[in-house]
Amino acid sequence: MFERDRKSLSLYCFPCAGGSANSFLRWRTSLPPWIRIRPVELPGRGVKIREPLLRDFDAVVENLTQELVRESSDRCVFFGHSLGALIAYRCVYALRARRKGEPMALIAACSAAPCRRRDERLARLKTDEDLIGELVRLNGTPPELFKSKELLRLALDTLAADFAVCSSFSFKKREKLSLDIVVLGGRDDMIEEDALSAWREETLGQTALLMFAGGHFFFNENENVFFARLISELDRTSRASCRCDCVNR
Repeated sequence: MFERDRKSLSLYCFPCAGGSANSFLRWRTSLPPWIRIRPVELPGRGVKIREPLLRDFDAVVENLTQELVRESSDRCVFFGHSLGALIAYRCVYALRARRKGEPMALIAACSAAPCRRRDERLARLKTDEDLIGELVRLNGTPPELFKSKELLRLALDTLAADFAVCSSFSFKKREKLSLDIVVLGGRDDMIEEDALSAWREETLGQTALLMFAGGHFFFNENENVFFARLISELDRTSRASCRCDCVNR
């Protein structure tokens, strides 16, 4: 398939706790034109800075689903990092309930499977010192942020709200999804491989677990390796979809 003949694919990117859509904008320079990056913004940050931060998981899903119903297409993949993977997963169910169908695939990075969530530790991170310690541990925050009182205050308030969102998630068994799920993990991250592998319990489709050198933000530490593998997975998904389209005609 020549590049000019390839059908485009929209990659909806859901950020981690404390993150924003801006973290995905630079991906556009590292991915081919047929992959259209569509960053998903949570309330209270970025272009939604005037909206109040939400602290309830279901409220976040409802807020984002209203936008996705208007925007998402049949040829899209959801990518979620950490909390973003969990939100993306539940948005798939919310879209299906609205008879919008499922994305072509879900890519879940550094996120334990919904049935293996253990977020009690996050609920105990209450003080600014606790939250700063968590930012340092995760090693994904630009050093200059810690030098600005205003930016740090904004980051801590956002992180506290997102940790409340994590803590409010409640798992219950649902009818399994049918899409493929690709799970990405960092070998130095605290999330164990069996908690990542458990994503296979959420779908009737195929699942794959890919481990990378690095921690919770491994894709920043090994960009070239990560982008090459991401492109490969999206290419596989796109070609499989094209074959299905031909068979169903």
